[in-house]
Amino acid sequence: MSLSQKIAAEVADLVQSSAPPRAITAEDGPHRIVVPLGLATPVGIDCQGFDFAVTDRATLPLDDLKAWGQRLSARITYLMEPLSVLEADPVHGEVVLRSQAPSLKNGRRSYYEVHLGQSGALRFDRVVFDDTTRLRRKVSCQFTNEVLERLVDDLVATAA
Repeated sequence: MSLSQKIAAEVADLVQSSAPPRAITAEDGPHRIVVPLGLATPVGIDCQGFDFAVTDRATLPLDDLKAWGQRLSARITYLMEPLSVLEADPVHGEVVLRSQAPSLKNGRRSYYEVHLGQSGALRFDRVVFDDTTRLRRKVSCQFTNEVLERLVDDLVATAA
């Protein structure tokens, strides 16, 4: 069973059992994902971002992180806003991807933000920036079950 199928099974179990939301974790070989669910339905999920990791990697050089970011942005084109590599930080060994064009609603810009770390860790969040207060905060992500499975498959494929 693939990582995406394991996550899908965990979501389906939560829906079927009417269990309260919780963080679900799945592993497949060196790939691991943790999704803190706020809501799970037969159609989709609401989560506070998620963490994905490739656990069998030594420290990745910045060029490898940039290449990973490029593969992600080229492959994950089906979200509300496509991703693009925003910056590569050689001091902290991190690459950041963000939505190319944030969604604008009620004076707030919403966008995806992905952090790739030297250890093979990926943090995926949804962020809102308020134009009035000039503050940003993380908000929940909503994915259909189909998009979640596809996203997990693409994370595994690009991390290889």
